[in-house]
Amino acid sequence: MASSLRDKALAVVRAEVRPGESVLALFPAITVEESSGGLAPAGLWPLIMAVETLRRRLRDHTASRASLFPLSSRMIIALSDQRLLIWAAGLNWRPGNFLGYVSRDRILQVTVPGTGSGWRRVLIHLANEPTVTIKVPSTTAGQLAAALSGAPDGAPETRETG
Repeated sequence: MASSLRDKALAVVRAEVRPGESVLALFPAITVEESSGGLAPAGLWPLIMAVETLRRRLRDHTASRASLFPLSSRMIIALSDQRLLIWAAGLNWRPGNFLGYVSRDRILQVTVPGTGSGWRRVLIHLANEPTVTIKVPSTTAGQLAAALSGAPDGAPETRETG
């Protein structure tokens, strides 16, 4: 099943790849969420969740417009030798709508502050736009930073998205 899901995701990616462009990795990503925490009556949680979803979409849209970096709260990102291709992630991390791409020549450096497992924060420093912060699986973070910062042997391993 996971292999079938992966094959479908790769087919979607291949449809956007230019002739001569090589896909090096495919991985999930999320935008960074600021948790407000706190307690609320159980009856208010559906409303709170709806407001948080709208707030997150507005935040992602604003950050995307400022940085010219396509963002969604859940994304599938393909790293190629020429660019990052970005899709909104659907259920089971299937690629949904194609959001756009970022040419690798716009990316000056990628840093991964701190250490840890699970989802790691990745800072993507762009040439003429504000820095973009996303989270990726820890197994991908360091390799992604190395690949996009011009370090040798930095291509991230291909990871299952499902």
